[in-house]
Amino acid sequence: MKYKKLLFSILFLGFLIRIIFLFQFKDTCFFNTYLMDKHDQKTFILWAEKIQKSPFYVDGKIFYMAPLYPYFLALLLSIFRGNLLLVSFFQLLIDLLLCYFLYLLGKKINDEKTGIIAASFACFYRTFIVYAGSILSDSFILFLYISFILSIYLSLEKPSLIKWILSGIILGLSALSKPTIGIYLPFLLTGLLIYPENLLPHPKFSKRRQGFFVFLILLITSGFTILPFTIRNYIVGKDFVPICSNGPVNWKIGNSADSLGLFCYPKGPLLSPFSLPFWKLFFKKLVFFFTNYEWPQNLNVYLVEKVAPVLKFAFFHFGFIVSLGIAGTFLLFKNWKKNFLFISFTFTNILWVVLFFVTDRYRLPAVGCLMVSASYLLVWIVEKIKVKDIKKIITTSFFVGIFYFIFNNTPGSAVRKVDYEIFSFLTKKNVFYELKNGNIEKAKIIADKFAKLLPENPDAHFLLGCVYVEMGKKKEAIEELKKAINLNPDFELAKKFLKELEQSF
Repeated sequence: MKYKKLLFSILFLGFLIRIIFLFQFKDTCFFNTYLMDKHDQKTFILWAEKIQKSPFYVDGKIFYMAPLYPYFLALLLSIFRGNLLLVSFFQLLIDLLLCYFLYLLGKKINDEKTGIIAASFACFYRTFIVYAGSILSDSFILFLYISFILSIYLSLEKPSLIKWILSGIILGLSALSKPTIGIYLPFLLTGLLIYPENLLPHPKFSKRRQGFFVFLILLITSGFTILPFTIRNYIVGKDFVPICSNGPVNWKIGNSADSLGLFCYPKGPLLSPFSLPFWKLFFKKLVFFFTNYEWPQNLNVYLVEKVAPVLKFAFFHFGFIVSLGIAGTFLLFKNWKKNFLFISFTFTNILWVVLFFVTDRYRLPAVGCLMVSASYLLVWIVEKIKVKDIKKIITTSFFVGIFYFIFNNTPGSAVRKVDYEIFSFLTKKNVFYELKNGNIEKAKIIADKFAKLLPENPDAHFLLGCVYVEMGKKKEAIEELKKAINLNPDFELAKKFLKELEQSF
């Protein structure tokens, strides 16, 4: 392990950023999931609590969303006695482990330098950190998906029946976290069939038969991993639903006549895959996927960065990774039989997002793979510089530059008006919740973040006025209420409150 100290330093810096992020994030309106109505965060926390009370029946219905993360969350809530700060901390540790797994994957795909660069990308990638610190399933899905493809390459390196069985279990867990990994199965079989080396220790039959045998092991073990959830769904709902039932709903969101290609409930009829409008929408979504902008759903990472400024040090962004990553993935085709399993895994993680609808959180597994490909490209460029192969360097750099130029754009403001409105609404709920529970200092911190981010919002100053009253600082409260009224002369509640304070003062 030639770069052991460098890897440790990178992971340590990644750990520091995540710890600082957590302590900045915990004092925002996005941390108390119980107050986040109409957000997946609240759905997951309430679901996990139902699992704690009744692990089998839960709510007595067929699982609507993939169930593994809520079970994982229920376990963490039990271990940490409901402490969300510790739950988020543990998830951030898993995200750090993901960085190490990407190092191992890069090392298996090419060499240790590739792994070091991939780990660096992951350690300083803003979107990974934001979702790992949130009560959302996406970072967990990313971890399992990368764990699966890594387990495949570890099994290929030193084949054994136990390793293939473990890979099958991880495949089953990945499907229970996000069933879209099923799209990869035909490519997995193809990759095993064409892999140039033996897939089993001391094989007694041909490579092709080894491929079918290993695929069967993966299929059976993953099937047995999923089976308890399938049985549970049948018992409570009297219907055959292997994992969850929301697939058709998500398909309709992304493939209706009036679909935007983003998360927005449509009203029009479903498009046929054999129709021209379907493929026009597909290519529109493909453009959305490669666009640098982090398409928000549940969280806007640009807004989170404003209230957790340590994220400015997580400086790698999607446009940079994807531009290098696509070029690197194509370069991996030079040894396509050996790399097909990874290449096809990367492209299927792009495909399933585009087939449904595009959000930044759905892109995460593809980003993890593209980080390895991007790292491979950078190592390849250095090697070409050493041998002075200028022609290949210029050609590849031109492709990367054109790709980056086309897709490195933001459609309008990074933080939309609706994001600020949601932030304002959630902040008000959080401040009054903390005041009601006697947590005045925390209410002050949350209100301060609101006023700092949106100083022209009268509600921010009204909230600060309320907090100052609870702190016994009537003079400061009056000043804040006057600011609120100056910004909104029709703010009747602020006027009434100010009048009462001035009379008592």
